[in-house]
Amino acid sequence: MKRILGLILTAVFLSVLSIPCAAADTGRAYPGFSDVAEGSASYEAIKLCYERGLMNGTSETTFSPQGTLSIAQLVVLAARLYDLQNGGGGTVPDLPDLSQPCLRFYDGDGNEFASFTVEETPAYNVMTERPYICISDGPDAPTLPDACTLRVGYEGYNRVGSYEGVKESHESIPGTMSHGYVGTGYRFEDPKAGRFTTIPNAQYVELYKDAWWFPAVFYLGSEGVMSFDGELLYRASGGNNGDDSGYDPAVRFSKDNASRALFAWLVDRTAGELPAVHETVSVPDVSPDETQDADAILRLYRAGILTGVDTAGHFHGGGQLTRAQAAMMLARVLDPASRV
Repeated sequence: MKRILGLILTAVFLSVLSIPCAAADTGRAYPGFSDVAEGSASYEAIKLCYERGLMNGTSETTFSPQGTLSIAQLVVLAARLYDLQNGGGGTVPDLPDLSQPCLRFYDGDGNEFASFTVEETPAYNVMTERPYICISDGPDAPTLPDACTLRVGYEGYNRVGSYEGVKESHESIPGTMSHGYVGTGYRFEDPKAGRFTTIPNAQYVELYKDAWWFPAVFYLGSEGVMSFDGELLYRASGGNNGDDSGYDPAVRFSKDNASRALFAWLVDRTAGELPAVHETVSVPDVSPDETQDADAILRLYRAGILTGVDTAGHFHGGGQLTRAQAAMMLARVLDPASRV
C-alpha cells in the first residue's frame, strides 16, 4: 500500500480573485504576470487557474503569489470551482428572484398543489436518511395526494432537483420535541431532498444580500453543497458565531485570512469525486477522531491534492493560505496529471 508521510510542500494552497466583482471567463489567454517567473514552482498552476477562469490577478500585470486569501475570496473561489467541476464556465450567478418559490410540489398529473419561497419555508426534519417536509399543520389541512414530486431550486438559476415523496401525517406527542413532524407532509427516500435547508434563510438573505461574496454563498447553498450558518459560518468564526458573539461576516469575511483547514473543507465539498492516488495516508497533525473535518482533509491527501507543509507531512490546518499555494492545489483538482 502506498503511504504519504513526508511530502514536501513546494507551494501548496492558493488564492483567488483579488478583484471581487470580476467575472470569470474560461479559455482566456494568460497575460504573463510580472511577479510570477516562468519556470517557477507555481507558474503552470497559476497559468492554468487563470486560463480556466478560476482565479484573477491582483492587477492586470500582477498576481501577488505571496499575498493571502480572505474568507470571502475563498468562498467565491469555491463556488467557481464547483461550477467548473459541474460543467459550467466557472461563474457565480447573481442571486435569483427570491420572490419565486424554491420548493414546488406536484401531484401525479403534474399539477402544482403547494409551493414555498425562502421566507415561507415549511416545517421539516432532514436529520434522517429519509427527509420529511410538512405541508400543512393546521386543523383545516387541505386534502393532499398520496404521493408527490418535489422540485427544489430556481428555474434558470441552478440545477433543479426532482424527488419523489409519499404522504405521512403526524400528531403532537406530549413531552417531546415534535417540531417538523406535526401535521401532514411527505417523506422522501432520496436524502438530497433535504438540500433546500442549506439555502440561506430569509434572515441571512436580508442581512448579507448586498455583500459581494453572498451570491457565492447562496449558490453553494442552493446546490446543497453547504449550509451558511451551521457549517460555513461556524468554521469561519472558529465556532464563535452565536447571536451574542459579535461575529459579523459582513465585516470579517473580507477582513480575515482563510485558513488551510477551511480551504480543504471547501475544496472537498466543491471539487466533486476525486479518485484516490494513495490507498492510505498518515498525517501527523490530523487525527481521524479529533481533528475537525479530518475525513475531508484525508480524502484530499489520498487524492494527491494536498501534501504537507514540511518533510514530516504536517497539515497545519490553522495556517494561512498564499495565493500561489492555493493555485497549486486547485490546479491539481483541474488537472489529474499534476496530482502528487
